[in-house]
Amino acid sequence: MNLVIILGIVVAILFVVTYFTRRRFGVLGLALCAGYLLETMWTSQVTPWLEGAGVELISPPLASVVSAVLVLLPAVLLFLSGPASHGKVLRVLNAAVFALLATSFLIDSFGSNLVLDSTGEQIYRFLTDNKSFIITGAIVYALYDILTMRKHHDKS
Repeated sequence: MNLVIILGIVVAILFVVTYFTRRRFGVLGLALCAGYLLETMWTSQVTPWLEGAGVELISPPLASVVSAVLVLLPAVLLFLSGPASHGKVLRVLNAAVFALLATSFLIDSFGSNLVLDSTGEQIYRFLTDNKSFIITGAIVYALYDILTMRKHHDKS
C-alpha cells in the first residue's frame, strides 16, 4: 500500500476517535510521549518474544505493529477516562494535534516498511525533517493544556 493512503487512514482514525471521545489533548499528548518512550525501550525485546510465541506477520512486519501498539497503548487507555474538552473548535484542535503527534511518533516505522512514490516521499521527508518541531510544539501545547485545566472543587 501507498504511504499516503496508510497515513491518511491512520490520521483519520486517530482524529475521529479523539474527536468523539472528547478527551483533552494535554493528558493524551503526554500519554503518547510515554508510549514513545516505551516503544524505544521495549520493541526490540517484545518482538522476539512474540515471534517465539508463534506470532508471525509478513506485511506489515511484526516489529512495526509492536512499535505502533506500544506508542498508542497509553493514549488509547486514556480514551476511556480523563478530562474532557468542550466546544467544537477545541475538540477539532485537540484531535488534529493528537493525530499529528501520533503520526510523528509512528512515521519512522511506517516509512521504513512501505513503498514510497513521489508524493509519499515528499510527505515522508516533510514529516521526518520537521519531526522535532512537531513533537516539541505538541508537547508545549500538551503542557499548556494541562496547566489551563480548571480544577473542580467540591463544596462540602
